[in-house]
Amino acid sequence: MKLPVAALDSKTLPTLLSFPLGSILIVGETAGEEPGGLAADLTAAGQTVTTASGLPPGDSAPEASHDVIVLLAGLDRERLAGSIAATRRLLREKGRLLIADPAGVTPQDLVITLSEGGFVILRPDRSALPSSVVLARKESFIVREYRDGDEEQILPMFCRSFYVNRSLARWRWEYRENPYGTLAISEAFAEDGRLAAHYAGYPVRFHSEVGEDPPRKLPALQIGDTMTEPAFRHVGRGPTSLLGRTVRHYYARFCEGRVAFNYGVNTGNIQRFSTSFVGARRLEPLPFHVLDLADGEKRPLLSGLATYVSGYRIERIAHFDARWDAFFQRVSGSYRLLVERDARYLEWRYARCPDPEYFLYAVFHWRKLVGWSVFRYKGERLLWGDALFDPRHPEAVRQFLARVLAAPEHRQAKTLETWIPSRPAWWKERVLSLGFESRPEPDDLSFVFVPFGEDPEEAFRAHLYYTMGDSDLF
Repeated sequence: MKLPVAALDSKTLPTLLSFPLGSILIVGETAGEEPGGLAADLTAAGQTVTTASGLPPGDSAPEASHDVIVLLAGLDRERLAGSIAATRRLLREKGRLLIADPAGVTPQDLVITLSEGGFVILRPDRSALPSSVVLARKESFIVREYRDGDEEQILPMFCRSFYVNRSLARWRWEYRENPYGTLAISEAFAEDGRLAAHYAGYPVRFHSEVGEDPPRKLPALQIGDTMTEPAFRHVGRGPTSLLGRTVRHYYARFCEGRVAFNYGVNTGNIQRFSTSFVGARRLEPLPFHVLDLADGEKRPLLSGLATYVSGYRIERIAHFDARWDAFFQRVSGSYRLLVERDARYLEWRYARCPDPEYFLYAVFHWRKLVGWSVFRYKGERLLWGDALFDPRHPEAVRQFLARVLAAPEHRQAKTLETWIPSRPAWWKERVLSLGFESRPEPDDLSFVFVPFGEDPEEAFRAHLYYTMGDSDLF
């Protein structure tokens, strides 16, 4: 291959690298030795240049002998890992690797291999290089996907980061037992094996009835457990921080070409990081609403007799069965765009979750399932975390909520808290009519997303229905 000399020469290379060039190794079929080539140009400028037609095997490469390596020869997928290992062995600490023609591998493969090989990909501010040129720096950290036993460090780090003790059973449920996929986790490690940063999510499937197309199933990832060990938060900045490197690996390993989008809810600091450096977009602040249960006038009061006469029956349940599949098929068109709440998903998400304790309820009109909800406690606050109702039964929500709040296990609740998105409009109107008040979300959380296979922003803003249960906070 021929190097674009206009892009790389003795003047532009030092500016690009922002780094004393020192000893330079140029690898390629001609290595730019011909007149006007890169090696000849750099040598004439007084640089110390070595050329080679190819990289030596990783085990035989002399260690830490170069400050800069420029790969002119095209890479291929079979030899990619070996080539990256060899360059790491040859480079001194913080040495630069410039790949001039990575056309033989996909961008995802290159990101994954460089990250797992101990390199951070750089984005110089001043560069006229074509997009085919990749610049990376040798680092003392590696980023890789989860391996068996990593949870021994993940769980203590989670506790230090969020001040919550997560059980091993809960971790296994979330990352090993999900019916749609497992172990979508990227992690950064120091040379001594300490976990330094963590980024993870679990797969969900969205149901979309947006547009004229038939209903579609959209694979997505619900992101959570984003954290950096405090001792390593000073390493890098923005996209070169350990969290930035971990996110980049995650996107390449689990998102690109695999999902339509990922999404999550996060606070101001991580939200600013996500929108500034890793391509996230903010949809909206969370639609937090509260019903003050200490105010008797605001309780949706209905007598048990009225509920019976109307034909509604409320039942506390332990599992989800085929009736929930049929129910979702019947009502999904009234919600348009939402996580697919079929029996398999609900059974995993709520019935099999080891903690916290969920209160699962179904409401029937005579024998027909017309709605369901999930609750949990947080102190004296009762969280209404998930719900799906048939819009053809307008009184079902009021009847249901009155009976649930009158139950002995819920009489001590001081407030009922929930998220009430503006979509669909009929649902918002029905719930707000019960006396809920809009309040600022206590932790200033917002819904954010990153598009991959398709851009969902327009559909999200017009049709997305979501609840607390669609996050890792419930």
